[in-house]
Order: sequence, then C-alpha cells, then structure tokens
Amino acid sequence: MPRLSLQSHRRERLRAQILLQVVMLLVLMISAPLSAPAWAAAPSDAHASPLVVLVPQDLRHQNLQNSLQVYRENGKRLEPSAVAALPDARFQAVNGSNLGISKDALWLRVHLFRSAQSPEQLVLQLGRPVWREAQAYLLPVDLAQAGGERPAGIGQLDALHSRYTAYAFQPPEGTSTLLLRVAQYGALTPEFHLWNAGAFRQYAVDDALLQGLFYGMVAALLIYNAFLFLSTHDRAYFAYILWQSATLFYMLAISGVGQHQLWPDTLVWNSIGLVGGLPLMCAGGLYFIRAYLLLPRHAPRTDLALQIVQWLAITLAVAVLLPNSDWLLVPAQLIAAASLVLIAWAAAVRWQQRFMPAIILLLSLFPLLIVGFANIGRTLGWLPETFLTSDALQWVLVFLALVLTYGLSVRVAQLRERATRLQDLLLKDPLTGLLNRNGLFDSGQRQLDRTQDSQAFAAVLWLDLDGLKRINDQFGHAAGDALIQATSARLREAFGPDAVCARLGGDEFAVVLPNLPSPRLAEDLARHALERLRAPYALSGREFRASGSIGVALYPSHAQTLEELLRLADVAMYRAKALGRDTYVVWEPDMEADVQTSLFQFTRPARS
Repeated sequence: MPRLSLQSHRRERLRAQILLQVVMLLVLMISAPLSAPAWAAAPSDAHASPLVVLVPQDLRHQNLQNSLQVYRENGKRLEPSAVAALPDARFQAVNGSNLGISKDALWLRVHLFRSAQSPEQLVLQLGRPVWREAQAYLLPVDLAQAGGERPAGIGQLDALHSRYTAYAFQPPEGTSTLLLRVAQYGALTPEFHLWNAGAFRQYAVDDALLQGLFYGMVAALLIYNAFLFLSTHDRAYFAYILWQSATLFYMLAISGVGQHQLWPDTLVWNSIGLVGGLPLMCAGGLYFIRAYLLLPRHAPRTDLALQIVQWLAITLAVAVLLPNSDWLLVPAQLIAAASLVLIAWAAAVRWQQRFMPAIILLLSLFPLLIVGFANIGRTLGWLPETFLTSDALQWVLVFLALVLTYGLSVRVAQLRERATRLQDLLLKDPLTGLLNRNGLFDSGQRQLDRTQDSQAFAAVLWLDLDGLKRINDQFGHAAGDALIQATSARLREAFGPDAVCARLGGDEFAVVLPNLPSPRLAEDLARHALERLRAPYALSGREFRASGSIGVALYPSHAQTLEELLRLADVAMYRAKALGRDTYVVWEPDMEADVQTSLFQFTRPARS
C-alpha cells in the first residue's frame, strides 16, 4: 500500500475510534439519569445490622458517606420524630456519592458511638455549601435498640455561621444518632464530613483565606478592566465587566459566601443565584466572546449562533424570577453546556483566521471545558462530588479571567497595529515612506501650532527634483522610483527628525521646519539639502546625478496658514527654476505675479 494511502487509512481509523467513543459517552450520559438510583434498588434488609461510626480519639475529620442511610419523603413532609421512629429496615444504603435529582426531600441517618476519650465538640459539615433545605437533629439514643418505640429527646442543631452548611454538636458518651433532612437544587451529593471542632475552625480559616484571595482577584480584575474601558472605550472591556459581574454573582451563590456574608436571612437569593446566575453568567460570557473575537465582522454566522444562545440565556435568567421556576435548573445546565461548546467553536473559527487572541482563548479553554462539564455532570446526577466537580470551577474561571485580560491587551495591540497600518496608508506615501498630502496637512499644521505657542519661527520649503524626467526617459521608471526613494532618505537626513517631510507626487516634496530660533536657519538648511542632493547616487551599479530647486516661505512674516505658506513656497520654487535650477529662493512680494495658477492649488484635504 502506498505511504500516502496508509496514512489516510490510519487517520480514518483514528477518526472512527474518536467518533465511537463520543457516541458511547453520549449514550452513557443519556442513559444515566434514566436509570434508577442504585440506592433505591437495595434490598429491604440491607441494614439489618446498621453501620455505626466510631468517633476516634485523634479525630480530625472523616467522611460519613459509607455509613449513611437514606429515606425519601415521597411528596409528604414528615416530622423528625416520625422519621426517627422508623426502623433501619425502612432506610436504604447510600450506594454512590450522587443520588440524582429529586423533587422530594431526603432524610439521612447515621449512628455514632463516642467513647470517653473521643473529642466532645464535633462539627457535621454537609458537602455542598448551599442547600435548598437543610435541618439536622441529634437523638441521644441508639435507634437500633429503640425497639420500634417513638424516641424522645430529639434536639435540632443550630447551623454555624460559615459558608459551608455545618452544625456544631456535643454527642453523649455511647450511642447516638444524627438525623438530617436535606433538599438540593440539582442532584443530591451526600459528601458529609464529621470534624473535630478545633480542626474545623482551622479549616474554615484556611478556606476563608482562599475565598478572600479568589474574590479579591475577581474584584481587582473588574476594577482594572473598568479603568481600561474608561480610557479606551473599547466595547470588549465593557463586555468583560458584564461577564465578570455575572460570574461574581453566580460564584457568590454556589460557593455559599453570598449566603454567609450578603444575604443570610434572604435565602431566595440562593435559588435566584443557583438557577438564574448560571445562564446570566453564560449570557455575559457569550457577549464578551463576540466582542473579544470580533465575530460580527469576521465570522457573522458564528456570531449569530452565539447571539441566539445569549438571548436564550437572558430569557432563562429572567424566567427564574417567576414563581415555581425550580424546573429551570436542567435548561440552565443545557444552556451552560451549549455555551461552552459554542465558545470553543468560535475560538477555533477565529484561530483558523490566525487571530492571536483566539489562540490564547482556545488554549485557556481546556480547563474550563473539563471542569465546566464535570460541574454540569454533578448537578444532573451523573458524577460524584469532588473538588473537580465543585470548587475547582471558581479557580478555573479566575484563571480564564486572568488569561483573557492578557488576551484583551494582545487584541488591543493588534487592533492598534492594524489602525496604524491603515493610518500609514492614509497619511504616508507608499513609495518613500514620507508623509503624503493628507499627512502633510495633519502633521504640518500641528507643528505650526506648537511653533506659535512657543513664539518661534518656522519655514515651509517646496522642493522640485531636477533631472527626473531625463532619468525616466533613459533608464526607465524603475530607475526614477529608485532615485525618488534615495532623495527621500537624503531629505530626512538633511532636515533632521523634527522636520515634517512629505512627497506631494512625482518629483515634488514639501518640508515644514518648526521651532526655528531664526529665519536664517531655514536658508542654511536649504543650502545643506542642495549639497546633499548634488552628491552622486549609486543605484543598481550605475551612478546618477540630480539636483533640486527649492522655494522657501517663512512663518509668520510671509503667511500664518499652512495652505498659504505652501502656495508662496511653490511660487518661490518656480523662481528658483527660472534662475537656472540647483538653487533656493526665499519668497518675496514681487514674485506674486509669476505663477498665477498657484492660487488654486493648496486647499486642505477634506476629512472623512
């Protein structure tokens, strides 16, 4: 088989394998929520001998997941005493760390045994920072020995003032039972932990420092980009601010910081933030990506797709304010998944167009795609709760915000470079690199204004290159162009960096000399320029000779506007040609009648 055919065959096999894996993954994702939760299929006698959590003497923290029992309310709210009286046989084992989405609240039970040497002060921490409902109760008896009687002494635990849903309690020596009623937006993930109270306080301090770092970075990025927007008025910076503001609101909701610090007594903000904050963040992100990648101009079809999903996300975020909107959780997750895919697609489209900010975005998207889909999978009941599927999202988002701040600076630099190139096309002569007529009036007038402010002198020189027609006729126009380029370089050297040099077409040049201490300096510079032009030119192995004729008009003694100074310098240049060329002439009033046509030549170019 030829080498090319073998490579093509291998590529086709690789594509087929990738496609098969994607299809299998989709089938698994679709079938997972349709299948019954594993804990529901457990046999009724699975907990004839329930597990008891022994509180060790050196306890720091331990996961209670494998020791939990679960009971579902099935549409009727139950009292803690009624649930406490249920035998263990009525409860099911928690088989798996994600119990799926459930409209009903779940009761969870765990048996404890604390010895006299075990820590007295304990903390029960629930896995998710924010729950729709969460109550915890302590029963100072062993329900396995209750004999089916209704137990007494049920005490409800008070929640700690922490971003995590956590309860401090002091169990008695011997056996006791913890009873929890929980309901969650999205799938319930019972990652419950038992802590030594001192260890939990240290953990809470460390966690608060990390959260402060995260929100401090987000606030700093918002302020920094707000100042950039005020200075540049670039729509992409405004879109960035909207996106980061929505991200901040969503992160405050899902991290528990909002409930802990901002709305501890207004839990309705939890549902608004958890369900509506996600599509709001997606809408802001899509709007930012459209502006960041310049999609309306360079990829209109891709921009239309992002715009449609953006407005769907906004509609969904507004619909959360309506009553009975809990069902919008799944559409919000679908909007998030669609947004991630579309952003990656838009970045790939612009990457193919070699837009550098798109490459920066595409490289930084990989962590967000992994963590974003992992978070969606946990919310919909497909994945367990881990750092990757929960808290990792905020750090990936702040990483993306940092990278895109750099990407914005690269984007601005590219746009400025492009604007500079366009400006050069508008203001510079393409053959010589000198200013053209537009550039002469733009820069020359500014120099005259500065000269007026400093009360100095200025001069305008009009130079006509002698001998260009002869060189074009003998050696061709390419030789003439080479001579014009060499002449331009000599003029720049002769008049210095402060002079405004322009080519007005053909073999005619104009020079504005600003901030002269004396008008006589203009004549000295004109003589020096003529000497430089007389030197032979070595072009393509041949030696050429040329000279110039220069007319000089002085500011402010001869005229005060650039248009009039150019006209007078042109008149003086014709007098220099009449005197035999290769010389300069300063304008005098008696020259006015020499060239009447110059009265109509030097109007300022119209601004578009």
